[in-house]
Amino acid sequence: MAGRMAPDGRRAGRRLRDLTLCTLAAVLTFVSFPTAWAPELTLFPLIWFSHVPLLWVLKDKAPRAAFGWGLYTGTVINAGGYYWIAELLQTFGGLPTPVAALGLVLHSVYQGLMWGLWAWLLNRIGNTTRVGVEWTAPLVMVAVEQVLPRLFPAYMGNSQYLFPPIMQVCDLFGVPAVTFLIYRVNATLYLWLRARLEGRDRPRRAALATAVMVGGALIYGGVRMAQVDAEMEAAPSLTIGIAEADVGIFQTEQRKKIDDHLLILQRLSAELADAGADLIVWSESAYRYGFLRREATRFVPSDVPLAPDAQADRARGTPDRDRAAPQRGFRTPLLFGSTSVRRAEQPRWEGDGHVVPYNTAWLLDAMGNIVGTYDKVYLLMFGEYVPFAKVIGKWIYRWIPAAGNLEAGTDLKVIEADLWDVGPVRLGVLVCYEGILPSFVRPLGAQRPHLLINMTNDDWFGKTAERYLHFALTVPRAIEHRLPFVRATLTGVSAFVDANGRVRKMTRPTDPETLMDRVPLMQSTTVYQVIGDAFAWACLLLTLGFYGWGRLRRR
Repeated sequence: MAGRMAPDGRRAGRRLRDLTLCTLAAVLTFVSFPTAWAPELTLFPLIWFSHVPLLWVLKDKAPRAAFGWGLYTGTVINAGGYYWIAELLQTFGGLPTPVAALGLVLHSVYQGLMWGLWAWLLNRIGNTTRVGVEWTAPLVMVAVEQVLPRLFPAYMGNSQYLFPPIMQVCDLFGVPAVTFLIYRVNATLYLWLRARLEGRDRPRRAALATAVMVGGALIYGGVRMAQVDAEMEAAPSLTIGIAEADVGIFQTEQRKKIDDHLLILQRLSAELADAGADLIVWSESAYRYGFLRREATRFVPSDVPLAPDAQADRARGTPDRDRAAPQRGFRTPLLFGSTSVRRAEQPRWEGDGHVVPYNTAWLLDAMGNIVGTYDKVYLLMFGEYVPFAKVIGKWIYRWIPAAGNLEAGTDLKVIEADLWDVGPVRLGVLVCYEGILPSFVRPLGAQRPHLLINMTNDDWFGKTAERYLHFALTVPRAIEHRLPFVRATLTGVSAFVDANGRVRKMTRPTDPETLMDRVPLMQSTTVYQVIGDAFAWACLLLTLGFYGWGRLRRR
């Protein structure tokens, strides 16, 4: 009996060890991104050795066990990184707490498949070919990141958004290049650890190659940043102001702040105008006094002085047209977001109305003339639209009343305006979710904008780390296109990011605030703009090639 119990005890001990190591790897990974513990900081250096414990667990596992431990690690990573999904589903989806928690679990398990597939492919390729883990670990992760569809796509390389020197390779190969370097370093550290503990030959060649890759990336980053700094200094510029009213989603916001939201924005904008702003930017959904008609050509500014609050405005008898004017108290060009509507001849589905809403950005000149508009093209599933709504809309909106019913725009385009003494300026406007999608933004970069402006509303996710995570996922767009990046949000985090990906200024996720900065007007062509995700697709082809080679060798 004692003899049989001893192996069982050893197996239990190994499982506990493996569970501990995989949990450690998961925690080290998700705290490298913005978290509830340190949203504005992140512990981004940790990800460079976060996967060493997981690689140690995988070294002697069968394929099925490798997949399982990878899936467990990935599930914990995503549960820690996307914990706020449960709050979103509960607060705005109206789902009971157990159902919201289940939604978080399902999302975490699905996205955890990235690590399950990664671990399984590492095992299969490693056991059937002579390709070392220092190559397979980075290649396979880049490949899996590229092909697995995700609702909130994040690359592991996004963790380094506060480390600009390593991020500069994004203008060559995109964020996947940073992911590659991270996993290359992890694999090399693992090989050194294994060599030390198991008496193996030290992986000097692998370490030298890794040092050359990382060192080369850092040298390139330093040189490139100096070049772009000189270009920014020489470029013409606009002084841009961001007004962040900190008035959240009306379903959860205080009644008085809802009532005063437009006046708050206008007071902040008047301050920016007085300080010399050439252009003022509000966020997505900033204007909520009512829906704006798509056929409008001008929103007449109001000359009525700003009131202390909406109640005082009503007491004064201020006409509704003045209270509804976007530009009041200032005469500066304004870029702002709102819901625009057009009449529909018939409902889009049973139960739909005769008004079709769009998520629209409007650019007004100093006299309120509409200079240009952009309708959000890439809508967020369920939050802004329901797939197959024409088929299932008649019942899905009864089950989830908060589900979105927006119509998508049809044209990804720049807004060009000749309103300043620097000549025509081309604004690359991205609304919310669009800013985190490299392949979506790339065609916009090809239209030669002078800067990118991301207007977003993150209040759906509450005062959580999501606001910083969303910001982290957008920062690489500045480097990929070598353009300044202006981000205006409803409740934070608004920011100015330069063309090197450095965060120049940013707001807090509390209280009304303004930001103002000199923004150079640049037009750039980068390698990434030309080749796109060719690096990631090459990693996928190599992964498939190694896997296929291994299968042939086994026959």
